[in-house]
Amino acid sequence: MLRNLLIGLVVLISAPALAHTYVARVDEAVWHLDPSPLKCRLWQAVPNYGDAVFEVAAGESLRFYMDLYRPVSKAGEARMLIEAPEWRGDLSPKAIGTTAFKQGRRPIELAEEVASELLAELQVGMTPSFVHPGWYGKHNISVGVSAVNFQSAYLGYVSCVAGLYPAGFGELQQSYLHFETNKYGIRGALKERLDLIAGYVAIDTSVKKIYIDGHTDSRGRRGHNWELSRLRAKAVQDYLEEKGVFPDMIEMRYHGEGSPAKKNTNQTNMAFNRRVLVRLRR
Repeated sequence: MLRNLLIGLVVLISAPALAHTYVARVDEAVWHLDPSPLKCRLWQAVPNYGDAVFEVAAGESLRFYMDLYRPVSKAGEARMLIEAPEWRGDLSPKAIGTTAFKQGRRPIELAEEVASELLAELQVGMTPSFVHPGWYGKHNISVGVSAVNFQSAYLGYVSCVAGLYPAGFGELQQSYLHFETNKYGIRGALKERLDLIAGYVAIDTSVKKIYIDGHTDSRGRRGHNWELSRLRAKAVQDYLEEKGVFPDMIEMRYHGEGSPAKKNTNQTNMAFNRRVLVRLRR
């Protein structure tokens, strides 16, 4: 009897800690969509745990993250599983890998490849799940993202993504516009870039200022280059204002040949220095 008791204690000690499970019930699973031309956010609140979020911003790739109600204090590793709904009890959970479990309120963050896989599983009614260390003690936590009510929200998400602006702040916050020798007209690729900037500023109200700096290479007289840099910067300013950018948002400056980005020692460097730098600031 004593031997059997000892064996039982060994089994209890060596057994893995039970997981505390967080998942929205069928009657409380709701998918929310926050659409805009700059960002599409598809998310579900997991009761007492946090939000499961799919997010794609203009000019960026899809990502998935867990936004927890309370921060994680100890980093570790999370296992990723795909689980079938209860009515598909014939299907066993499928492991799809592991990911870092970081400190803070966003311990789980996944890039486009895995995030897209999770979306695909939700479309067919499966439940993406994560098993990670708990906040206290030795127990694990299992959190599931329910596929209930997913389809209608997903259709709206697809429509939102199709309507995203073609470029984001990260791409447009600093633009180099290059000019031919002694030229300052706005055409071709310069026009396309400025159209993107003007359109973006119109929808991103967090942009408060646009700085325009005109430059030349060292070819020609210093006074001529000073005026040429002014004409280039002014042409950019005028074009943006024609496209609807408020004049009080713009600060225009010109520097002649005095601030080269590269040494004027060859044709390639000189071509780069014939520029207007446009910077967006929030």
